[in-house]
Amino acid sequence: MTILVKMGSALISEGPRIRFPWLAQKVWEIATLIEKGHRFLIVSSGAVAAGMELQGITTRPRDVLDLQLLSGIGQVRLMKYYKDLFKERGVSVAQILLTHHNFASDRERNTITQIIDAYLSRGIVPVVNENDMVDKEEFDFEKSFSDNDILAAIVAVNARVDLAVLLTDVEGLYAADPKKHDQAQLIEDVEVFTDEIEAMAGAETNSLGLGGMSSKVAAARRITEAGIPAIIASGRHPLEDVIHKRVPSTRFHPNSV
Repeated sequence: MTILVKMGSALISEGPRIRFPWLAQKVWEIATLIEKGHRFLIVSSGAVAAGMELQGITTRPRDVLDLQLLSGIGQVRLMKYYKDLFKERGVSVAQILLTHHNFASDRERNTITQIIDAYLSRGIVPVVNENDMVDKEEFDFEKSFSDNDILAAIVAVNARVDLAVLLTDVEGLYAADPKKHDQAQLIEDVEVFTDEIEAMAGAETNSLGLGGMSSKVAAARRITEAGIPAIIASGRHPLEDVIHKRVPSTRFHPNSV
């Protein structure tokens, strides 16, 4: 099974630094599943946080150029983390930086798909992130990939994965914000997208990310429209437990549209 895992800023970063122990644990879990015959594609945030970590900056800048520069510096550090961690398990990684423009034409879209397929067939884990160095729109909040949620959906659809897992800092989609309402109900399965489901997704985020639950639900809808199941789950749980639904999560079924 080919699985896409999206790791957002709320998980991979803590303040102005990368949560290295968490990242190391997830890499270990992915490598273990690779040994069991699965193929993995990662969509990862964290470049800006890694850049802030390197530069000793504690507050996210507002200036777009400063953010682009931090992203460029941090992307190198982020990929080194992935490279070194996967190397311990004998797995190689490849960096793929994209913007929404790369999916505007069939030719570019097919090229991206061919590259991803080639890496996967060789047992290499592609690590995808938005190319903030050439596309400042993420920071301008225009046509944003929303902390890579929509990017993950686009990649999942074009790479024709078997499952997309969007990891976040809550168990999944709740009927109300679980951070404000202790008794909020977790929606475990979404068979049909309705106005009510859309309304349940808030737009709150952390200081380093752009995407809230709304962007994850939008991504899940896009993925299921292509006939691919999607899961929104907490990054605190072991990935294998998430995939096999041994822990609380929200699973979006392909027939939900």
